[in-house]
Formats: sequence, C-alpha cells, structure tokens
Amino acid sequence: QKMERHERALQLAEALAQLPEAQRDAVVLRHFQGLPLAEIAEQLDCTTAAVTGLLQRGLKKLRNTLTDWDST
Repeated sequence: QKMERHERALQLAEALAQLPEAQRDAVVLRHFQGLPLAEIAEQLDCTTAAVTGLLQRGLKKLRNTLTDWDST
C-alpha cells in the first residue's frame, strides 16, 4: 500500500510535468499550496477568470492522463 501511494505520487508528478507551464503553475499554486484565485492571478499576472480557465483545463488534462495510465 505504501508502495502504491509512492507510485501514484510519481505518476502525478509526471502528469503535472506534462502540462503547459501556466496550467501547471495554476494547479500547483491552488491545489498544493492552497492559494486563493486572486493571489494566483497576481502571481501569474492574469485575471481570476484566466486562472479559473487554466485550472479547468489543467485538471481535465491531469484526469485524462491519469485515467489513461490506469487503464493500461
């Protein structure tokens, strides 16, 4: 079980690395560092609406990538 978690963490890191930089930054800042949208927007020099879009696209790509790997 410990090995399974470690393997899953490696898969997540690899999937994150495949995202475009802006999407990766938005996902990491929001879901790993817990920053609010306004702060992420400030750091990425964009609007909160743009951050929302980056998060939606990035999370969708992560889900698809991880699901694809699970099915192989």
